[in-house]
Amino acid sequence: MAIARFESINVNNLTFTKSDFGEGATVQALWFATRARVASVANTLKIADKYRLYQDMINFTVNYTRNTKLMVANQNLYSITYRGQDWRIDSARESDDRMTVMFLCYRNDPVTAV
Repeated sequence: MAIARFESINVNNLTFTKSDFGEGATVQALWFATRARVASVANTLKIADKYRLYQDMINFTVNYTRNTKLMVANQNLYSITYRGQDWRIDSARESDDRMTVMFLCYRNDPVTAV
């Protein structure tokens, strides 16, 4: 059984824009800072013929508030910064008594040559 710990995280708003050339860009702005219960950090490495792909998963548990209610409803519009890395929300699970919300987040590093 892993030990969960409370650590600082930043929650960011995401805005999706396009340049004059039609290139998509994601703009990230700090929404609020909080502390979350961090657990179940999973790091995986997939090696193909020429490339390595690192994929990470993590659980963040935070208190249920108006802000986290918005995050549950619109998961694609928010990201979490933890230890200097950008984590995207994959799924959210509210506790039955609505006291906490658990976010399962992922981070994909760029594909790198072997």
